[in-house]
Amino acid sequence: MQQSLFSSSLCFRLAFLVAPALLAQSGPMPPPPLMLFVREEVKPGHGAAHSVTESAWTRTLTKGKSADHYLGMNALTGASEAWFIMGYASFADWEAKQNEFDKNPALKHEIEKISQQDGDHLTGTRTFLGTYRKDLSYGPPVEIGKMRYMRVRTFRIKQGQGGAFEEGVKTALAAYEKSHYAASFAFYEVAAGTGSPTFIVLRPLKSLAELDGMADAEKAFQGALGEEGRKGMQKVFAETVNAVENQLFAFNPKLSYPGPGVVASDPGFWTVKPPKEGAK
Repeated sequence: MQQSLFSSSLCFRLAFLVAPALLAQSGPMPPPPLMLFVREEVKPGHGAAHSVTESAWTRTLTKGKSADHYLGMNALTGASEAWFIMGYASFADWEAKQNEFDKNPALKHEIEKISQQDGDHLTGTRTFLGTYRKDLSYGPPVEIGKMRYMRVRTFRIKQGQGGAFEEGVKTALAAYEKSHYAASFAFYEVAAGTGSPTFIVLRPLKSLAELDGMADAEKAFQGALGEEGRKGMQKVFAETVNAVENQLFAFNPKLSYPGPGVVASDPGFWTVKPPKEGAK
């Protein structure tokens, strides 16, 4: 059966990491205008040690009352990686968060110390920045604090084919609407940090069971496209996309420094107990 351009891995229930003004709120939240992705390549066998180092980072940020919140997650598929995602209201907001360390020398010193320790567990790091594309996204917000997994799909587009790819996405959006597809997804267009044009699409999941039973929804989507639409989507995909990368992640509270709104959604999951006194 012909797969849709997005398939089940792109029919995403997103809309989460929000602007700072909304961080104190729980409940469904809209996607931030700007998203920073930090992709760390973790040495095989260093996952547990890496989590310990990241927990120390979180405790330091909490003590320093940092406003730069983020969520961390471990790869369940693909290479041994940890991703960190953080949302900003604007480039100015991002700059302000970067500058907060310069205003707190003690915090900056401690973070630099932990960063060196963290490096012992990594083989490489890449940071890239994405801008939210509301016109290419679909569906209602979700309450990210109740999510446990994240499905990530990265589209690398051929040079000069960005516009054609976007038109193909919009054709798919119309079919999703027509078929009443019960899911949501959000597109981010990479602005810096990797080859362009590149799009990252995210899907938070409450449970991996949500990936089961997608055949009926896909069938309805294909029906909404119709034969001509399916042929058109196949052509768009073949002519505009260089490569597609699919990954599945699990959120890890030990890797995260969540905002109060995320914690309020599920304190039992997101609140990490400090190590016992004297523990090494």
